[in-house]
This record gives sequence, C-alpha cells and structure tokens, in this order.
Amino acid sequence: MRISNRDDGLTHRMPAHFRHWTPSGLGMCPYDDCTTIELSYVTDETRLRQYIPEEFTITRPVLLIMYEKCNGVQWMGGSQYSLIAVSVQVQYTAGSEPIDGVYHLVLWENKAEPILGGREEAGMPKVFADIPEYRRIGDNLSVNASHEGRTFFEMELSIGRAYSADELATLNTNNGRAVQFGWRYIPKIGPYAGPALSEATYYPVDNTYTSASVCTGSVTWTVPSLPQHPTQHDIIAALAALPVREYLPGSLRKGTSTMRMDLARSLP
Repeated sequence: MRISNRDDGLTHRMPAHFRHWTPSGLGMCPYDDCTTIELSYVTDETRLRQYIPEEFTITRPVLLIMYEKCNGVQWMGGSQYSLIAVSVQVQYTAGSEPIDGVYHLVLWENKAEPILGGREEAGMPKVFADIPEYRRIGDNLSVNASHEGRTFFEMELSIGRAYSADELATLNTNNGRAVQFGWRYIPKIGPYAGPALSEATYYPVDNTYTSASVCTGSVTWTVPSLPQHPTQHDIIAALAALPVREYLPGSLRKGTSTMRMDLARSLP
C-alpha cells in the first residue's frame, strides 16, 4: 500500500494506513433526532468584516448563534453529540454564480469524531468545548459551554408561540436545506509560514422540521484570560467584542437532519 499514491481512487482518513474507502462512502449522513435552539443579533458590520474572507459578501450584519443536540447519529452508530455554531449570513461571490448560505466563524463540539471529520474533510472551523444538554424549565431554555470547568458562553431564552403550519412549511422548503461555508486551512509542518492548503468549502445540510416555536433571549460571553484558555482565548475575545445592536427573534426547532457530504466540495 502506498499512501502517497494520490490516484488510488480512495478516500483516506487518519490513520490513513488503516482507514480508506471509495468516495461513494462519503454520502448522506442521517441524524434521526435533532433539537435546534437559535438566537441572533445585529452587530457592527465593519468589525464583523475582518473575520470574513474576501470571497464572501455579508448579506446581513447579524451574528447567528445555534445550539444543536444531535441524537441518533447514524455514522456514529446511533450515538449523539452537541454543538454550538457561530455564523454569518453571506453570499459567495468568487465563482461563476453567487451562492447564498452561512459562513461559520467557529463550531464548538463536544466529541472528537465529528470535529476531526468536519475539519479535515469539509473545512468546518471545529474546536472542542464541554457542552451539556440544554435545560428546559417550563418555557425557559438555557444553554452553556465551558472549557476546563470555566464557562465562556451562556444563552438564555423564553419560548413563545408555536410556528403556524405555513411557517413550518416554509422552513421545510427545498428539503429544509441550509448551505454551510467554511475555510479549510492546513498549515505547513514545522516553523514555516503559510498554508499547505487554503480554500473555501461548501457543505449543505438538509432538514425536516416537525415542530418549531418562536423564542426571545440573550447571550453572555465570559472571556477567559490567556493563561486560563490559551488555545481559544482569541476566538472568544473576538466574538465577545462584537457589539449587540439588536436581538432578533430566535427559535426552538425539532426534527431530523441529513449531512450532505455527497454534495460537499471545494470552491474555486
């Protein structure tokens, strides 16, 4: 076996001498039971712009924050994990046709397997955090994330009215597709500047929502000192520094998701 053979017709995943399959093995990945809690707020576009690659145009200066509890993850043997995504609505304008979607600034997840696959193969900016399951008391929801026992993110929401049948149908239009953009950056090995690979990526997700409700809420960032969290201090500090101009209506949604790795690709 020669791992260095780039034309062997196989997809490899580390450790590459054990793990390889035909590209068709990277297909549709069902998630049987997902709870999504989302809140967003208007922020300063000029300050936000510094974190968005020039290949993308910001369509709204809004920070989207999404918590998701994923159960019945089939490619993980029916297991589960949780994530918190911080994203911006953008349009990719560097190709022959514009594409609308969300550019992920960071994705926190609480298990290694989805982090490794999403980073290496789809360019999603995934890092680890401790993310307990969301809490619900009556119509109040609570989400938090921490590292080494230090909480750096909290989101508190109140559940309002349920979506109408028409609103739910709109959510499910076009298979409920959400287009994700990322940036796959792999640095050179050793003390050498620059990337071994640097490219924009496209990775859609299809959703089928069975219920949804409007929510209102707020977000609290607690920035750790550099010694307390040296590997993610810059991420948290940058997000916390973006001003909250206006909170927009959020949502609580339940349904299923399908990761469309079969449609994922690098962008020109």
